[in-house]
Amino acid sequence: MQNDDSMFRNLRESSPLSTTSSLIENLQLGSRERWESFVLLYSPLLRFWIRREKIAPAAEDDVLQETLRSVFSGIGQFTKDSHCGTFRGWLRTIVKRRTVDHFRAQPVEAIASQSSLEAIPVLAQKDPADIQSEEQALTDLKARALELVRQSTSEKTWQMFWLNLVEGVPTSELAKKFDVSPAAVRMAKARVLSRLRELMGDDFNEIS
Repeated sequence: MQNDDSMFRNLRESSPLSTTSSLIENLQLGSRERWESFVLLYSPLLRFWIRREKIAPAAEDDVLQETLRSVFSGIGQFTKDSHCGTFRGWLRTIVKRRTVDHFRAQPVEAIASQSSLEAIPVLAQKDPADIQSEEQALTDLKARALELVRQSTSEKTWQMFWLNLVEGVPTSELAKKFDVSPAAVRMAKARVLSRLRELMGDDFNEIS
C-alpha cells in the first residue's frame, strides 16, 4: 500500500484544482454543512499553530474560537491573489493576528511576545523539530479528510476509488471485479476526488 505522500501525489496529478477551490466557494456561499466539515477538519491544525505561539493551555480554546470567528467573517474576502497566497497561508496569518490580540490583552506579556509574532518564518528558518511536527500535523489533516470522505461514501464506491487510484488496479480489472462498467469505476473515483476537493481546498494540491 502506498504511503500518504505517494497517495496524495496521485490525487493531485489526477485532478488538479482550479484557482478557486470548491472548499472556498462553499464556505463563501455560507454552506453550513461545509463550515461544520471545515471546523472538524481544520481545528486540530489551527490549534497546533496556536500552541506553537506559546499560548497558555487555558487560553487555547479562546484563541481558537476567535480564529474561527475571523475565518467565518472574512472568508468572503479571501482570494488566492492576496498577499498570503494560499488558503492555508491565509489561515496561518489569522492565527498570528489573533495570537497578537491575545498577548496585547495581557500587558505584562505583550511587549516580550510581540517580536516573535510579527511574521511567519519561512520553512528554511524553522527548527528541524518544528518542521517535523508541522509535517505530522499536515499528515493528520490528510488522514482526517480521507476518513470524512470514507464515512460519507458507499463501501463499493470507496473500494473502487482506493483500488484504482491508490493501489493502481486497472479500471478494466475493477469493472470485472465489481461487475460494473469501466465508466462506473471512473465515476466512483471522480466522486471521491470531488469530495476531497470540497474538504481540503488548496491543501489537496499543495500538501506533499
